[in-house]
Amino acid sequence: MKLLRSLRALAVLGAALAVLSPAAVAAPAAPAYDSFRPGAEWRDTSGQVIQAHGGQVVPSTDHRGRKIWYWYGEDRSNGYYDSPGVHVYSSYDLYNWKDEGLALRAMSSLDQFENDKYFSKLYKKYSPAQKDVVWRDLSTNAVRTDGWARPSILERPKVIYNQATRKWIMWVHSDGPSAPTSTSTYARAEAGVAIADSPKGPFRWIDSYRLNNVPSDSVPWCGTSSAFDPAGGMARDMNLFVDDDGKAYIIYSSEENRTMYISKLNRDYTYLSARPENAVQGKDFVRTLACNQREAPAMFKSEGRYYLLTSGATGWDPNPARYATSSTVLGQYADQGNPIAGAGAANTYRSQSTNVIPVDSKRNKFVFMGDRWTPSDLKNAPYIWMPMSFGEGGSLSIGPDQEWTLGDLTTYRRWTVETKLPDHVLLGDTSSLPTKVKVRTGSRTQTMAVTWDASTVAKPGTASLRGTLADGRTFTRTIVVAPRNLRYAVNAGGIATADWQVLTRTGSLLNSTPDQPLGIDPATGKTWGFTGESAPAGPANGDLYSTLRYAKNHEPLVYTFGGLEPGTYTVHAGYFDPWPWANRAAQVTVNGAVVDQQRLFTGTNEAAAYGGVVVGADGKIAVTIAPTRSPDIQVSWLTVSAS
Repeated sequence: MKLLRSLRALAVLGAALAVLSPAAVAAPAAPAYDSFRPGAEWRDTSGQVIQAHGGQVVPSTDHRGRKIWYWYGEDRSNGYYDSPGVHVYSSYDLYNWKDEGLALRAMSSLDQFENDKYFSKLYKKYSPAQKDVVWRDLSTNAVRTDGWARPSILERPKVIYNQATRKWIMWVHSDGPSAPTSTSTYARAEAGVAIADSPKGPFRWIDSYRLNNVPSDSVPWCGTSSAFDPAGGMARDMNLFVDDDGKAYIIYSSEENRTMYISKLNRDYTYLSARPENAVQGKDFVRTLACNQREAPAMFKSEGRYYLLTSGATGWDPNPARYATSSTVLGQYADQGNPIAGAGAANTYRSQSTNVIPVDSKRNKFVFMGDRWTPSDLKNAPYIWMPMSFGEGGSLSIGPDQEWTLGDLTTYRRWTVETKLPDHVLLGDTSSLPTKVKVRTGSRTQTMAVTWDASTVAKPGTASLRGTLADGRTFTRTIVVAPRNLRYAVNAGGIATADWQVLTRTGSLLNSTPDQPLGIDPATGKTWGFTGESAPAGPANGDLYSTLRYAKNHEPLVYTFGGLEPGTYTVHAGYFDPWPWANRAAQVTVNGAVVDQQRLFTGTNEAAAYGGVVVGADGKIAVTIAPTRSPDIQVSWLTVSAS
């Protein structure tokens, strides 16, 4: 018995030592998650870092009829080159993911067609020409031995299920050199397609293609080189979307990432609905957001409206997201601005869009999928999943990037405030606004109390007025904010914009035109205007901020306003820089006194107030904006009002 107990003790000790052995200690624990932590390390159920970058989450059902999710993405375990292929994971709760292996395997050598059971079986019926295509597209080796200078690239994999054919279809941004001697990894700019019987694969590669394009003489090229043909059918960052009627579409960045295209796929989802040379705009494809320099598309549908999320094209560096909407999938998408406000707006919480997860589309519950790309460590690049919510009229909001759960997603039904507001309010004063508004939700209209945020109209010019309904819902309206006792309202861009015209109706103005060189006003006879070598800039359909006057040759810009009654006045100035990277700054003086020692110019609309300006018998105010750094300065608008 003692011997038996001793043997048992040794067995227990051996087991303990095994647990403490270096190999066992190094094995990662498999965590269990019950929340999303944007940017935090995310491991699968076996304890390994998830490899599903630039990917997509697809809902399905398992063999028991239970809802299951599949997450496809780029395997970056080897970094940028030598990609193993497209990884797939499965989950029943969206938090915890089981590794299901490689759905699509890349190739490392040509002899795999003969010597590797996986490839020899999968491509057994392929001709030599077809195998050449597979090798061309799936050979991701950083160092190649087949005479090609650069490897192939597999990015942004997206998968959809074809209910009619019962096949799983994968499309990928397929790129690489266009010829053996080419040194560009982004020369082909194609979309590749693969097919499988199971969501886990194996996906069998079919081919890669250039996609739809417009006639080369039908649109101007958005870039600087007139010799470049915009009609090449390029396809880079891409996504897939299946509509309620079962028709599928591929959305992709084209024309050197300058323009978005949406193309209808055929019944099998394996090619376009029509060959590019026969495709008809509006029926087979649409060219939209032209010359907007957008990439990383993600599409979803909410209450009959199509939403298209995109990012700017700045390489690995994050930038502001934008979203656009359309009433038809192949329509022209109207830009709706940045869906993120506050701290994360400038760089999408340091991420880039990759997909939108339809958690419960009938209740408008969606999740934003993003990647925080880290080129120096792509294997561990974090995932940024954030909640999406909607406001008035389906306006979209994303974030914040804080820990959250699926329970934080709220059911939404589109609602709209129908009460019309006045076209302007006085500075900091919301008393002219209604205290009750009519709110329509579906076919129902109700009257609700509303409060207005005076801080949103605390500066003159065009403002985003925020209202809060009695139940806590908020909405915004664009409104013009006018100073009291307005005497001058100058749009330095020289354009009679809609908001400038509103300002002209709010006071007894001494100027009858948006801007002029220093001289006599053609209607009032007062002397006012600018001096200094300068020129206007901004779009003809712009507003007070986007239209501006910029100085030349490092000269100051001086505005003189005459014909004023003696008294005390306030000068307001609007600043906006469409070229914020210039890092320009200015000193502002009013009647010789410095009122702004270092005015910085940014890409945000900003208004400054210079009060207590005393006007004597000469009836003049002179505003001087002088550069304090090497870039020339500018101003968007100026107002003068009596105190």
